[in-house]
Amino acid sequence: MDVLSAVILVVFAVIGVISVVRDLTCFLFRYKNDNSVMFVTPINGKCDDAELILRSAVAKVRWVSHGKHDYVICLDCDMDDETRQICEKVCEEYGFAKLMSKNEFLELMK
Repeated sequence: MDVLSAVILVVFAVIGVISVVRDLTCFLFRYKNDNSVMFVTPINGKCDDAELILRSAVAKVRWVSHGKHDYVICLDCDMDDETRQICEKVCEEYGFAKLMSKNEFLELMK
């Protein structure tokens, strides 16, 4: 029982150290001006792993920033209806994720 408790304590200690290092790294290398991070994930056709792609992009944006002006764009490159529904649900779940068509994305870049 003592060994199990020690292992659990070590695991949580390692997780805590990793979290502190991450926060310190993000603080030291943060943006000096008001730039934003935009992660674009183009998805086309029937994409079986669309949810995984979007959640991975969300995790990457969260790692790099603290969510101020940052967002994930799921770029609709002629995806099918089922994939679009999955992308819409994931985008609804995260406030900083948006589903955009190519034309909407081009307007945003102007």
